[in-house]
Amino acid sequence: MALSPNQQCQVDLAPPSRKAALRALYTKQNSTAPGKCVKSAKPRPAPAQPKRAPQRQAAAKVPRGLAWAFDGFDKRHLPTDETTAPYATTNFLNVLEFGSSPTMDTIVVVGMRVLATAQSVVGPMCDTIAVVYDADEVIGGVIPYRQNIRSPIINTPPTTDTQQGCTERARLHNMSVRLSCLGTNTGLYPPGSAYVGAVPRLEISNGPVILGTGHGNLRQAWAEDSISVGYIRSVSAASLVKAPVITHSAVAESVEYKSWDDISVPATGRDIGSLGLHPGLEPIVIYVPRAGAGDTVVNYRVEIGQQWCSRHPNNVIIRATQKQHPATPSTVWNSAISSVKDIGEHLLNRAGQVAIDAVAARTRQALMNQSLAIVE
Repeated sequence: MALSPNQQCQVDLAPPSRKAALRALYTKQNSTAPGKCVKSAKPRPAPAQPKRAPQRQAAAKVPRGLAWAFDGFDKRHLPTDETTAPYATTNFLNVLEFGSSPTMDTIVVVGMRVLATAQSVVGPMCDTIAVVYDADEVIGGVIPYRQNIRSPIINTPPTTDTQQGCTERARLHNMSVRLSCLGTNTGLYPPGSAYVGAVPRLEISNGPVILGTGHGNLRQAWAEDSISVGYIRSVSAASLVKAPVITHSAVAESVEYKSWDDISVPATGRDIGSLGLHPGLEPIVIYVPRAGAGDTVVNYRVEIGQQWCSRHPNNVIIRATQKQHPATPSTVWNSAISSVKDIGEHLLNRAGQVAIDAVAARTRQALMNQSLAIVE
């Protein structure tokens, strides 16, 4: 093996007696030492990263909005967008049952009544929450009714010959109706349908006959006109057996809605059916056209959910539950009002309620399956 220049130089400078031994030494070294070679630098491998658990994506959800704020069956409370004095909140439930008739249309109006309705005076409220009418009755100074339901906001004291008052002041914060069909008294397939929805205003006279209305009876004034503009919509009695319809009332007049009113119990001689409706919340109307024949009666159940805000100056126990509620931001409050109006429009569009519910269930399941597939 050839010597390097440096090694050859050392051999040349060595005495003649040592040149052979030095050359042999360098040759042996060159044959046994690893050769030096320049290699391209390899990239240093990156340090191993700790394995992370796969992140589970949240399942897609259908936006629920703020419709619960006006759901009378929901105990949650969304304060108004104004700060007020402390008050207590209470949820109540009333149940009303009535039957259809093969010869008579029925109208149920759900909403708080007031003893006076004038441009400058509204109130006091009374505890009547729903009234059932014969649709053939006319709007006038006296409107006969078939039955009425009282809210337990003042514990439904017995009526007397004179009007009674109470010390509580209250306002109805939200109100909802759940309409279901209980079937027929004969066990047959329930015929007919019902119309239900919230109406911005109903004209009810508790004085002289209203001039210029042009309506002969309640059917046209409260039902047919509201059906024509889409405020109340139909749902078959058969579908109400399987899937009740829930309707929420929205704010009608903001100033009256936020006002606090006294509560009075009308005298026994006062015509409840002709009392005006409080303009704060939209009244909910249920219209059941005549259905069946002979002795067949289609039975309906109306559940009325309410949330009340109240102040009790003389009841120490209830007064202790009053608390200060922070005001809700105006944007959130207005979104809640818009949300319940949208829910009301879609909720009653139920030509095939069971089918729609089935489609919605399949859609939710598909979204969930898609989310799980992404995770896997």
